[in-house]
Order: sequence, then structure tokens, then C-alpha cells
Amino acid sequence: MPDPSVALQAALYARLTAEVSAPVYDGAPLDTPMPYVSIDREVVKNTRPISGRRREERLIYLSVWSDALGQAEAKRIVGEIIDALDERRMDLDVGRAVSVRVIDSDTQRDEDGVTYMGSVTVRVITTH
Repeated sequence: MPDPSVALQAALYARLTAEVSAPVYDGAPLDTPMPYVSIDREVVKNTRPISGRRREERLIYLSVWSDALGQAEAKRIVGEIIDALDERRMDLDVGRAVSVRVIDSDTQRDEDGVTYMGSVTVRVITTH
């Protein structure tokens, strides 16, 4: 069966655009108005047992960008992402998402001293 990575990203994008108040991008243009969410990176670890179906642990890294004064906007959007993804079933066109869990989140001021960045790490276990 084909790798579910593209199907997972499509499902993730669809869920986030439906349930998060900020626009969601996979590669936002440099002049994109804030706030927005960026799908940044996916790391895949093979966790298949010696025999059986393919199984992978995927870490997906999302960023929230806000130019509002203070962290409140970034924190609100991070909370929306958590509500949209944590322990919620996600149907894929290819493969199966066995588990979707937010394992880490934070907010911090960017180096420019004005922008706030939130980050969310999502662990998805897939089989195919």
C-alpha cells in the first residue's frame, strides 16, 4: 500500500482549515498577513514489528505566527489546534491514522521582539 504521508497532510490541512480561526499554509509567502498557521515539518520513524503491516510514528510540527500585542492570540490559536487534533479520529484516503495526539505546545516571542510564535507537535501513528 502507498505511503500515507500525502493523505495525512491533506486530512490535517482540511481539519485545521475547518476548525482553526487563522489561515493555514504549507509554505506561506513571506508577506502573508498574520496570524496564520504553518505546516512546517514531518519526521517519520519506522516502528513496524518484525512482521506485519507497516507502522510509522510521525511527528508533525506546526507553527503559529502572530503580530498581535502579547501572546494571547498565539495561545488562543494553539488551543484551537489542540482542540482540532488531540485524540480525534482522522480518516485518510491512504492508510490509517491509528492515533493522533498533541504531545507538545509552546508560545514565545520571536527574535524580532514583536512577533509571537506558537508551536505544536502532533504525533500520528499510521499503518498501511
